[in-house]
Formats: sequence, C-alpha cells, structure tokens
Amino acid sequence: MHRIFISLAAAAIALAAPVTRADSFFHKAPFDFLFGNHFDTHQETRLDVNLRTGAPEELQGKFYIIFTGTTDPASGLPIARHPRGAAQGEECGVDVRCVVGWELRGLPGAAKFVSHSGVNGEDHPIWLVNRAEEPSAPAQGMVIPQPGYYSHFMWITRTSTDPRAESVPDACDKNNAGELEPVATDQICQGWFLQIKAKRKFAFEHGGEVIPIENGEDLRSHLNMVTNYKSPTQPAITTTRD
Repeated sequence: MHRIFISLAAAAIALAAPVTRADSFFHKAPFDFLFGNHFDTHQETRLDVNLRTGAPEELQGKFYIIFTGTTDPASGLPIARHPRGAAQGEECGVDVRCVVGWELRGLPGAAKFVSHSGVNGEDHPIWLVNRAEEPSAPAQGMVIPQPGYYSHFMWITRTSTDPRAESVPDACDKNNAGELEPVATDQICQGWFLQIKAKRKFAFEHGGEVIPIENGEDLRSHLNMVTNYKSPTQPAITTTRD
C-alpha cells in the first residue's frame, strides 16, 4: 500500500506540471537564442546584448525535462530527464510533452575543456575556470560569476546565435560533449555560465545518477566546473593562472 501511495503521488506531481508551448512556438522570439549544440533540445532562452557594442550580456529562460513514467524508489519522486531532440524522437511539443524543470540565467564567459568521460563514466563535460579574474589567465572571462549560484558552463558553436560564434575554434565547434574529447582538451571555448532554479520537485536522471531535486536554487544537478586539476596522462592540462 505504501509503495502504491508513493507511485500515485509521483504521478500527480508529473501530471500537474504545465506543458511547454507548442512546437511552432519553441525557440520563437524573444526566446530564440541557440547555443548551436545538443543543449538546444531542452532550453529556451532570451539573449540580451549591449545596445551600444552588440556584445552579449545575459541569458534568461527555461530548462526543460520530460517525465519517464517511473518513480525513484529512494525519494518517491517522479523521474525526469532532458529531452534529446528530433533525432532521437523526442522533440518538444511534437514527440514528447516537455515541462519546465528549471528557470535559468546565464552570463557570458570562457572555460578550458578538461574531459567528458571519467571514473564515474560519461557525465557533463568538465571545465577548468578561475574564482577571480586573473591577469595571467589565457583568456578573459574565465571566472565564475558572483553574486549568484553559477554551477554549469555550456559552450557555444559556430551555429550559435551568440555574437561570438564566428570566433569559435574548430575544437570547440562540436554538437555533443563526447565530440569535444580529446580534440578540445586544454582548449579554451567561449560559452555561458549558468545558474538554475528548480520550479518543481522531481528526480533528475543524468550521468548514471538519479538526483532528487527540490524547488529553489540548484547547485548540484549540473555542476561541471573545477578550479584546479592535476594531469595524470597526456595531453597535459596547463594552468589557468600563475
């Protein structure tokens, strides 16, 4: 009886979530910013630029999930994951019912790619950054923004609608995180530092883990930045500061 109650409660949470807008409205202006990679299958954001210089200043938008129809036995929450797009038969508003998992805010920056795979398997790509704007850093903007709770760096490609897209190097011009490894190892990629705020309770499935998510600021589900690294093998990762 207890297990049935948990399943019914999880189903109620999932069904109560509002559906995203129809596909014809997905990525429609002003929420039409594109990273130019797989991230676009589950995000919808608005780009704000400097009106004088045209430089990117901020992103604001939504981060989508789909419910799997299963329940996390540990937390009793409905399990959800990101939709994978049309190529996988999971296009929002067409193939699957997408709901808002998080609201997001982004600030432009840069980071050095470290890896995608590791001892825990494949997860979010890992990026090396600084905690302060270091004069000796190999590029500007390699610093975690503050104030805020920025925990995720997402790179852009040449097909991004970001004003910096034309300068993206070959190594960073990849659709998926797995394609960055090893060609982008130790390369600096332009992108966005993101902070996300969960809009509902659910269990997020990603990278071999099922992560209980509560309403509010979320630092752990998409954490993918480090400020130090020791290279175990070649190619070596070089320092981001003296």
